[in-house]
Amino acid sequence: MASRFPLDLESRFQDLVATTGALQTGHFQLASGLHSSRFFRCIKLLEAPQQAEFMFDALAERFSSPVDYVLGANEAGSILAFEVAKRFGAKAAIARQSDQVYHLIDGFSFQPGQRVLIVDDITTTGGTAKQLIRIVKELEAEAIGVGLIATKGLFEVDLSCPVEVLFALEGMDAVAPGVCPLCQQGLALTQ
Repeated sequence: MASRFPLDLESRFQDLVATTGALQTGHFQLASGLHSSRFFRCIKLLEAPQQAEFMFDALAERFSSPVDYVLGANEAGSILAFEVAKRFGAKAAIARQSDQVYHLIDGFSFQPGQRVLIVDDITTTGGTAKQLIRIVKELEAEAIGVGLIATKGLFEVDLSCPVEVLFALEGMDAVAPGVCPLCQQGLALTQ
């Protein structure tokens, strides 16, 4: 795992991953549809909120104020949004996926010109972040950046706003099902 943060943060992250069992091995289908032999279950990191505080702080430190909202998706993203929003004195908003498309859940909206920071746990292709940016732009708010806990390898997707990644997980293969060596071996997907 590589990071742009000091060694003590990298060490704390590795310790948290080890103690929570967040990095799993098997045959997984990722949200992107790709297959992998390793799966990073970020939500496991968040079951230890006191030990995960350094990640929330580090995400917030990567972006400057003012922030009006912090937007996250699904379970892990909503926890991240809440925790990072606290650090800015901002509001948190949550998006959910329905029929492959993300929407703000009922009761949340942005006003034109509001500054929205998007946070997510982990990405392979940037698909969730792209959809959250779309939501922000449709409401004429400003996507000021995307903060990610981790990526599977180097993240080189252009999201048209600043992207800050805390940790790059190396050795996280992600391949199309048609060329997946685990599928070719006849191994069932891990549930």
